[in-house]
Amino acid sequence: MTEQNPTTERGVLDRLAGKAKQAVGRLTKDESLAEEGQLQERKAQQAKEAARLEAEATQAEDQAQLAAAQVENQLEQERVEAELAKRAAEERAERDEHSAKVAIERDAAIKEAIVEQHEEAAEVAIDRAEVRVSAERAAALAEAGRLEQEARQAEAAADALDAAQKNTDQTGA
Repeated sequence: MTEQNPTTERGVLDRLAGKAKQAVGRLTKDESLAEEGQLQERKAQQAKEAARLEAEATQAEDQAQLAAAQVENQLEQERVEAELAKRAAEERAERDEHSAKVAIERDAAIKEAIVEQHEEAAEVAIDRAEVRVSAERAAALAEAGRLEQEARQAEAAADALDAAQKNTDQTGA
């Protein structure tokens, strides 16, 4: 069932009443009644046109409100998307910063390990050099001892030769 607008029903009744007055006015040759009927019919038509314009205005207003709501929804959606993009960028920046810190810490640990290896290698080289120096010193001391012994033996031999020469000089003289 369609719902009737009271303004529309009133307009139809006014129009019918106006036509009836026009017809009665013509039949009875009452011009004022016929004119009144015409005025009433025009009034009904104007009321009908006003109702149509009002309905169009209401529809336009509804459409404007709908369009405004759509624009508002679109703006809200864009705001939410922007907020999500901002959060994603912040999270990405935090991940990148964390990755950079981890990389720096890893590089520092590698460099520290390399330094420790170099220090250990230097200590080993120093230890080897100390061993070599100690061995060379021991060899030099041993050589010095041998040479001293040889010198003592040579001195003893020289002393023995001198004594033998003195003996020979004294016995032969």
